[in-house]
Amino acid sequence: MATWNEWLRAWRQIADSVPEGEYTEITMRHGGRDYDVLRISLYDPVVDGERRTVRTAVRDFDDKVALFTHRTRDLGIVRVIAVHGRPRYVLEPGADAVEWAADVEGVSQGELARSIREGALGRRVARLATRQERRSRAVLEAKVQALRERLQDSEAEEAMLRADLRAHERDLARYDN
Repeated sequence: MATWNEWLRAWRQIADSVPEGEYTEITMRHGGRDYDVLRISLYDPVVDGERRTVRTAVRDFDDKVALFTHRTRDLGIVRVIAVHGRPRYVLEPGADAVEWAADVEGVSQGELARSIREGALGRRVARLATRQERRSRAVLEAKVQALRERLQDSEAEEAMLRADLRAHERDLARYDN
């Protein structure tokens, strides 16, 4: 486990010290509680190979550790950090990332999720309005598109959960052997 500040100061040492097949939690403190907001692991082609990820070169990550770390946590993306063009590390939101964000904002997790969804829809509708496309058909099409994107997100989440499940089942099998 590493704290947020430790991660920002020495991310490479922390990432290199993660044992193969495991991950290290990166925590943030809020309201007297530690939250697992990120986790770092070594890239495993079996577990991570089919996941949707954002790829970042290690040089770019080194130059903007805080920026890429914030984006990973706040947008909920899975980031693969590549060394010499080959995937090396996986940085992803931790188990408490959404709970932490909701607590920091002072809202429930459900309220936070609804706000995010409505914000995306609102941006799409606002774009239509600025182009004088306020017709109800265009607004309905924007809503349909937003729902399709939510469905895709759900499918991606399902794939991520299946990969996590496979990894945990593999870990559990190690205990049985």
